[in-house]
Amino acid sequence: MAFLKEKFSDVRIGSLIFLEIEGWIYWLFGSFPGAIGIILRNIICSFLFKKKEGMVWIQPRVTIIESRKLQMGHNCGINTGTYINAKGGIIMGDYVLIGSNVTISSGRHPIEGRSPSIFERPTEPCPIVIENDVWIGANAVIMPGITLKKGTVVGAGAIVTKDTEEYSVVAGVPAQIIRYRNE
Repeated sequence: MAFLKEKFSDVRIGSLIFLEIEGWIYWLFGSFPGAIGIILRNIICSFLFKKKEGMVWIQPRVTIIESRKLQMGHNCGINTGTYINAKGGIIMGDYVLIGSNVTISSGRHPIEGRSPSIFERPTEPCPIVIENDVWIGANAVIMPGITLKKGTVVGAGAIVTKDTEEYSVVAGVPAQIIRYRNE
């Protein structure tokens, strides 16, 4: 049981309670289909997110963890199966589209050294910024600490390991610039 003590040493009881309530709320309302489900999730996010400026179109079966550290601009869409962990904070601008089964996680697990075990180490927060007019294709992974600059398009299945350039189109593993969005 000592490993659990280490695992939870950086977690406050208030945070655990919030995470538990958040999990139940998303479970209860996360699968409602159609427009009614989207409207319900949008209303719920108004209370759970740190900041929400406009309509958030969240499809069924999206997982959001630590939503009180998530900020969203106007008119954002998140598709089915996406996992968002805002442990380190996530800021999304306006007109952001997130495809299905995308992973965005702002927490990093330190791996240097052999002790303590990786399981026992606390997660390091690494903020993610997603600027305006960004589209993240299906099955993409956005690594902790990344900034997706204005106008970026992330290709399906890409793993973004470094900041992007404005209006770039990135694809691959790891993601590389394949072109720029022209006027």
